[in-house]
Amino acid sequence: MKPFPAFCCSALINPYYPMVETFSTQHPLSLRLLRLLAGVMAGGTVAQALSWVTVYFSIEDSQAAGMLAHLIIEHLSYYFLGYAFVILSLSNLLIKRGMSTLKVIRLPSLIFITSIAVASFLIIPRMDYLRETALQDGMPVMLSPFANYFAVLNGLTLLLVCTQIFSSTLVAWRLSEMHST
Repeated sequence: MKPFPAFCCSALINPYYPMVETFSTQHPLSLRLLRLLAGVMAGGTVAQALSWVTVYFSIEDSQAAGMLAHLIIEHLSYYFLGYAFVILSLSNLLIKRGMSTLKVIRLPSLIFITSIAVASFLIIPRMDYLRETALQDGMPVMLSPFANYFAVLNGLTLLLVCTQIFSSTLVAWRLSEMHST
């Protein structure tokens, strides 16, 4: 907000003349949609992590719990990828139309998309293969020769889920700072 130098004195006499210039966003509905999608995405990743923890604590068999938790991650990844793609596409469109403040959500959105893709399409299918191979040999995966490799992949999956939570929350937080008046 900056004052109009020509209208300051006349605004004292006539209250219908504005003393300050107010800025309003050009696309308030698009920003609301972005905020809604980012909020759903951030809440969904937190809910995904909580369901993952709940499954591990409620099922005594850790191999079955891991299978169920990975199924949840894989199935929710399609929704999260869709939300992130819409957020990234719409923000790029609005950036080209002059809203350069949306540039701050590009990198967290790309990190979010990359972490989902790596976890759901590379690591979890590899873990499923290792689990099936161990079960064909008649032993659980933690007693198989692939146990160390499986533990590393499980740790990477946990790290990528934490990255998803952080980046989606960062996108939602940065979008909530932008007010559409």
